Amino acid sequence: MAHATIIANGTVLTCDAGNRCGRLHIVVSNGRFLNISDNLDRLRDEHPQAVLFDATGMLVVPGFVNAHYHGESFLLRAATEGLHFSLWKDEKPLQQAATRLLHRSSYEDVHSIYRAAYIAHSASGTTCVGEFPPHLDEDAFGYMLNGIASNGVVPVVTLQNWDHIGAIRSLHEKKPRVAVNMGKENDFTVYSIEKLSQAAKELRAPLLAHIAEQREDVEVVRKNFQKDILTLLNSFNAIRQNTILIHANHCSDAEAATVKEANGTVIVCARSTAVKQTGYPALRHLAKRHVRLALGTDWGDVDMLAEMRFISHLPLVVPGLRLFSPLEILRMATINGAYALGLSAETGSIELGKRADAVLFNAEDIRLPLTLATSSAESLANIVVNHLSAGDIHAVMMNGIFTERSTSNREHFAAFSATARKFFSEEVLSRPQTHEHATEQSRNVLPFSSETRSQQEENEGFEAGFPATLRPSRVVGMAEPANPLVNRPKPQREPQKPELPKDTRRVFGEDDDV
Repeated sequence: MAHATIIANGTVLTCDAGNRCGRLHIVVSNGRFLNISDNLDRLRDEHPQAVLFDATGMLVVPGFVNAHYHGESFLLRAATEGLHFSLWKDEKPLQQAATRLLHRSSYEDVHSIYRAAYIAHSASGTTCVGEFPPHLDEDAFGYMLNGIASNGVVPVVTLQNWDHIGAIRSLHEKKPRVAVNMGKENDFTVYSIEKLSQAAKELRAPLLAHIAEQREDVEVVRKNFQKDILTLLNSFNAIRQNTILIHANHCSDAEAATVKEANGTVIVCARSTAVKQTGYPALRHLAKRHVRLALGTDWGDVDMLAEMRFISHLPLVVPGLRLFSPLEILRMATINGAYALGLSAETGSIELGKRADAVLFNAEDIRLPLTLATSSAESLANIVVNHLSAGDIHAVMMNGIFTERSTSNREHFAAFSATARKFFSEEVLSRPQTHEHATEQSRNVLPFSSETRSQQEENEGFEAGFPATLRPSRVVGMAEPANPLVNRPKPQREPQKPELPKDTRRVFGEDDDV
């Protein structure tokens, strides 16, 4: 039996069903939480060979679960920061970089990008990530998996096409958990929904629905099927407890009720959608129906602490939005995220038998509220959500091993910097986070006042998003390369016609052997 480690004398918040907390001592062995007790002497007697890690003055919480993230955005954010999402398709540096990333000459770069992104995840306290990759080919998909695996963070990887399925099948061991993407709303057909549901069943993988991020995504489904998105998917029995639901910025109260009835979880990415200006999660409806919520950073940023604080502060500036307690928000970023990704029995809380994933914060700081052994779970969660930052992390444990936290490692930094310079010019990498073609109306504006909003917007449960600025004249007429990152408008289909979409055979074709 491997030697155990005792994390002693820390103030622990477990995020288990009872939110157990207090001055507790944790035994870790073989990558698992073996024991949790308030009696250190007994634990030392039971494990005389254990290594003692003194966590005096530290606050210990479960590792964070970033339930939705686009790993390629760690590179591409250089061209998207400050830019309305609807203009991404017109941003030439972004389009060129995204196209180059999918080329076979970029395999090593894919590895470098994902390795760097996941180093940043772990350094920020994240130990599990729901990864939503671009449409890489099978070889590039393997390079991506290797880049992720080099760090130790647990991924749940979305399969976008048959190349991805082939890559997963070729792995004989250490296969990551996967999910099958249902595709874009404007590609939905009766055939595609049924085919993908069957593929997920045969792969024993959950379905993933990346839905209702923008209002136009909702409208195209209503036009094609005369139903809302979640209502449509539920009619195909595609809304289940293990279905991974992402965004749902524009879902209705009835759709929220459907998710609740299925005991599902919605992954909200409020800060990212605010930055991209596509709207906000329908938090009024979701909270009213008591839908389980998880958090994802979505695009560019990996900081789950910043994500939690954003959710915490929203009710201060958005009229009528329910105030979530710090403990509710911390659970969104831990155990709820694990539920969303189907890993609640494996991680997301400090419980016996679970993977030993934890974040240890320095809590003895005059700038912070006092952390006492008698502090309640709510007060401890408040310190995490509203007072701590990634800079306060003392150590991160993944699978029972304390990992290197340094993001300034010269070798890693130099490797990623060299990769970034292959894709972007110095001008792009050094420019400010606002673009010359963003108008004053669209720059740094949040629709926090409800006084001028329409009844339709009120009924949708949250702000509808931001009006796009005019497209910049410097790119008018530019040839636009195919890019899986952009939800481009497509010709509308007749309602519920089961014809095969043009790209279905290439992505999930009927002749492929699942």
